[in-house]
Amino acid sequence: MRDIGRCLEAKGGELQRLYGEGYSVARRGFSDQIHLYAPGMVHFESSFHVARNPLRFPAVSVTGTRCQLQCEHCKGRLLEEMIPATTPGRLYEVCAEVKASGGGGVLISGGSAPDGSVPLDGFLPTISRVKKEIGLEVVVHTGLVHADVARALASAEIDAAMIDVIGSDETFRGVYHVEGGLAALERTLDTFEEAGVEYVPHIVVGLDNGAIKGEGRAVELISRHSPAAVVVVALMPLEHTPMEHIIPPTPEAVSRVILAARLAMPTTPLLLGCARPKGEAKSRLDVLAIDAGVNGIAYPSEEGFEHALGRGLKPQIHDECCALMYRHIRGAR
Repeated sequence: MRDIGRCLEAKGGELQRLYGEGYSVARRGFSDQIHLYAPGMVHFESSFHVARNPLRFPAVSVTGTRCQLQCEHCKGRLLEEMIPATTPGRLYEVCAEVKASGGGGVLISGGSAPDGSVPLDGFLPTISRVKKEIGLEVVVHTGLVHADVARALASAEIDAAMIDVIGSDETFRGVYHVEGGLAALERTLDTFEEAGVEYVPHIVVGLDNGAIKGEGRAVELISRHSPAAVVVVALMPLEHTPMEHIIPPTPEAVSRVILAARLAMPTTPLLLGCARPKGEAKSRLDVLAIDAGVNGIAYPSEEGFEHALGRGLKPQIHDECCALMYRHIRGAR
């Protein structure tokens, strides 16, 4: 699509005009609210919000720290931050503990099998029980899925499915170690829609060793479908991984992808997600993301909050996962 290429390549005055267009599109399609969310997975304190309860909306891994794919950017490190629940019984217990501790929901995730899927099959009846008996909001990070899993998730009435969307088969092969990833991704998005599952694709900017490769194609692929929302995140180099010393994409590069997504999907809720570099880069990206037309930001910086106010936006603060923000944003149109 022409706008996607323009957003990724434009310079100077043309780029500034595109930012103005992105912001205007967001205001025409949505209200002047901006949704700021801090689900408690990370301790967060700011002048405008404090999130201290780690069980408010925790991430749970059904594989513990085990991952067969061992992607180059992660090597299972992200799983170490999740609550392990490697049996259906333990998953139910963890969810009951979350509810008893004042939690409102869980993100169910895990390491990937060699085909790029999260091994959810044995946990599907328990996920249904968690929804019906405990009453938590449930978001599931699925990886690639087959029709039977998607139908089971729909039957369980999960609140949203999350999946990373990579726009390059070369990146899939070299970073995720999955062959034919783009075609499998397209099938997965189709499968979610056929099953009636609300799903929220995540575009990971700079996943290929910090380079921008395939992000425009990822935007184009998603724009052919009907996601509940789209989340843009950025590579965060992790210690003890092959990408530990990689320079992450600049705030300007990430915001170009956000801008492309906004113009390609003017009526789709668009969010800046949790995973992104910290410090000055985070502050700068938050400001640019607002200018590009996002509807929400995870763990926003003080600079981002002030910039939103300065543009006349009305912050709404939530303690839910990004995958559930679509419900607030749709309702505020």
